[in-house]
Amino acid sequence: MTSTIDRLERDILRVFRCACRHDRPDIAEFMLAALEKLDSEHANFTASSRLLIDAYRDLAETSGSGKL
Repeated sequence: MTSTIDRLERDILRVFRCACRHDRPDIAEFMLAALEKLDSEHANFTASSRLLIDAYRDLAETSGSGKL
């Protein structure tokens, strides 16, 4: 089951990044909320937390450039 969750999180991160690239902050915010929800349910998995951190890092980088 963990691999299914990992795959779901990777897919959500991919869609989050796609939404950011296509200037869709509404969709990006929704995907970020989904990652946060999954992360809170599986807080003991380090891979899960890393994907959420990657999303936050992407958000910080795009916010600094005026995008998102």
